[in-house]
Amino acid sequence: MELHSFMKRAILQAVDGCAHHFRVTLHGHPVEFCSDEADTGEILQFLFHLQAQVVERTKEEQSSSSSPWRIAVIRSDAIWNHEADRRPIDPEGEMVGLRTYWRPDFPSEFVVLSKALTVVRHKAPFRGLTVLLNEERLFVYVRPEADDTFIPHVETLAGYLWRRALWHEGFLDLHSAMLRYRGRGAVIIGPKMAGKTSLAMHFLARGAELLGSDFGEITMTPQGTLQAKAVPHICRITPETIADNAFLYKALDTTRRDGFAYRNGPVFSHGKYEFFAPGLDLLFNRPVNITSMNVDLLIFPKFSPDTIRQRITSIDSETARARLVQSIAHDRPLADWLPFPDVLNRQDREAPRLEALGKAQLRAVQVEFGREPSLAWEDITALFDTGAG
Repeated sequence: MELHSFMKRAILQAVDGCAHHFRVTLHGHPVEFCSDEADTGEILQFLFHLQAQVVERTKEEQSSSSSPWRIAVIRSDAIWNHEADRRPIDPEGEMVGLRTYWRPDFPSEFVVLSKALTVVRHKAPFRGLTVLLNEERLFVYVRPEADDTFIPHVETLAGYLWRRALWHEGFLDLHSAMLRYRGRGAVIIGPKMAGKTSLAMHFLARGAELLGSDFGEITMTPQGTLQAKAVPHICRITPETIADNAFLYKALDTTRRDGFAYRNGPVFSHGKYEFFAPGLDLLFNRPVNITSMNVDLLIFPKFSPDTIRQRITSIDSETARARLVQSIAHDRPLADWLPFPDVLNRQDREAPRLEALGKAQLRAVQVEFGREPSLAWEDITALFDTGAG
């Protein structure tokens, strides 16, 4: 326990010494950032300014604000070394469902795990600690002094807080690509390798706007329709998707390898090209990103490289509802790896919302397709015409 007290004191002292302060607000939910890094403002503008409001603040303004959640980004060899070799522990009791990875591709380890203090250690693709202090409403990302800020981790921590805030409003995570085409919103739902991102990129090449490439938040309105909201996140595109998309293949320099320099262009990491919102705007040479939309159509893709001719099949509302609920309940887009007391048992709390979604009136189709020449775009466009049945 004394070790934990030392950790907490050291963390709070380091956070108090941060010189740079910002408030980032998305969908009316503010998150306060503080850091000892001079380029913090540039990082936050890069990550969030296309979808959220970023405002620099003084330390006094931060201190006097009504206690929103805070995220601190700090450098400290002392704190990192204190936890670098600690033996990992496994979740137990009500925390047993917590996963030991922070994104599907990147493992992590719990070295302290409680509702009061949680410490997660990361060693790949970056070195650092995530510290959660629930009572202080504080996230801290600690890294060794010689290491650069790993931009995707800042985005992940902020996204976790916004997902949690929207969850309290009745929204649910949905593993899907979400976009607006010809003024109508579409959600593309399917498991890995179903063709979600590939189909979404074909839409973007033809003028669509993107709410999310891999997940978004969805809810049912009192009128029985669906609404979606974005939480900023990285867009990851496979080389195969780029090779099969004439627009992307021409627009993207696939010979570039910039390590983790996300602000300099696309990054090739773990087998995929990674873009944040500004990179997508640059790639498509127009504003691409949107933050909210009504959902008019569900698309269930079925990709096979052997398919030579697209086939679109209508799906009845009952089947579409069942598949939507199944996806939300069993295909989580991000791991639950932090013990927020109010969401530890969120599946039980989500049951009434899933039941309500089971009554929504939905338009849905299955789109079977293969390589780009298999797509009959006039038939896809017809799905978005006003009054399409």
